[in-house]
Amino acid sequence: MTPGFFTPRYFPHRLHGQHALLEEALADELAQPAPDERVLARIKKRKLQVKDRIRALEAREQTGGLHA
Repeated sequence: MTPGFFTPRYFPHRLHGQHALLEEALADELAQPAPDERVLARIKKRKLQVKDRIRALEAREQTGGLHA
């Protein structure tokens, strides 16, 4: 593992990437002739989890805390 791999700044950037991929997955599913509501719900739930984690990490970074 490289030094700094788990720094507070790393996680929000990685999570933003995950959020973008989930947004693409949501758009792809919505583009289907008959989108699967269960798939949509799972993607939306995961997007919300990722977004909440981003907010928590960014808030912690602003306050200077490093522990969850």
